[in-house]
Amino acid sequence: MSIWRESAGFAVVGTIGFVVDAGVVTVLAAAGAGPWLARLVSFAAAVATTWQLNRRYTFKHRELRHTEKRSLGSYVAACLVGGGLNLGTYALLVAQIPLFERFLFLAVAAGSLAGMGANFLLARYWVFGGKS
Repeated sequence: MSIWRESAGFAVVGTIGFVVDAGVVTVLAAAGAGPWLARLVSFAAAVATTWQLNRRYTFKHRELRHTEKRSLGSYVAACLVGGGLNLGTYALLVAQIPLFERFLFLAVAAGSLAGMGANFLLARYWVFGGKS
């Protein structure tokens, strides 16, 4: 499968993951969970959802390099790297460039692109990097 098809599938799965993430954090916060606990649980739910969907659809034609359990661990690590890049990009742009401080959505978008790009490359070449 081409990198373009995989990236499109990854983007669709990422959108589903966002919906899961936002939905879980909203429900938990409304139920009285604090914002940090709600976010931790919602992030875990989104990662588990996107791992399953990417494994079954986006990268289904690839052989897993690791056991399923180790593959999940690698996927979580990749998501943490992507999340760090997302937040780091956002923080750097807001702190250094007045335009991004004024229009935060631009910094969110740049952070999201940085994180998604890293997550895709790590998923494609490391987590699901087996033969196609």
